[in-house]
Amino acid sequence: MPVDDLSLWQMLFCAGVVTVAFAVRGGTGFGGGAVAVPLLALVFPVQVTVPVVTVLNMLSSVGHGVVDWRHIVWREIWRILPGSLIGVFFGIYLLTLIDTQPLARALGVFVVLYALYVMVFAGRTPAIPPRWMLPVAGVTSFCAGIVGSLFGGAAGPIYVIYLNSARLAKDAFRVTITTVMLFQGLTRIAGYASLGLYDRQVMLLLAAALPMMIVGSWLGARLVRRFDQRLFQRALGAVLLVSGTALALK
Repeated sequence: MPVDDLSLWQMLFCAGVVTVAFAVRGGTGFGGGAVAVPLLALVFPVQVTVPVVTVLNMLSSVGHGVVDWRHIVWREIWRILPGSLIGVFFGIYLLTLIDTQPLARALGVFVVLYALYVMVFAGRTPAIPPRWMLPVAGVTSFCAGIVGSLFGGAAGPIYVIYLNSARLAKDAFRVTITTVMLFQGLTRIAGYASLGLYDRQVMLLLAAALPMMIVGSWLGARLVRRFDQRLFQRALGAVLLVSGTALALK
């Protein structure tokens, strides 16, 4: 549906979705796309929602990184980034070849199961043995790169599987995953642009959504500071649960 033809209720719905999605992202460092894409797809085609949410995620990542850059765990960034970027390019290639809906549903079921695991064992998830950290980072980041390109925002839960086992404190976790998503987002934007997805309708929707993204990110960043580590883990599981359910039912 063209942006110019939206009803008042559709505008309010989209504004609410973007605000809530980026409040989630502002609080946890991920989840904005996994919440926003399935809900905005009720109003717009996926080919519109995915490039819009990707740019919003990237801008949100810049804001978080500037504020909290001292907490970034660069060791984990360098472990994750190579596989992630390779996965992005592979995912953009697959985007032109396959039907992504069955894959999205299967991913959603997996994320729901992992979310339940995180919520039950909040603060007691096992650490990955040091000798396995690099291989696990490579596999999870490659998968996350593919998934992010195909589904426009479901990469976060896969990164969580690795970073959660790395036992990062909540501030370090949030800004580290945000920085990874920034690098991934820049690569995805270049790929989507090469496919011609940033047309007039996408740019209008992006301009309209930007204020809600800023408000949501501001709210989320302030609310999460009130959580202790165990509560943060449970909130993380709740976000994963919502994200996975949205993907499974999409």
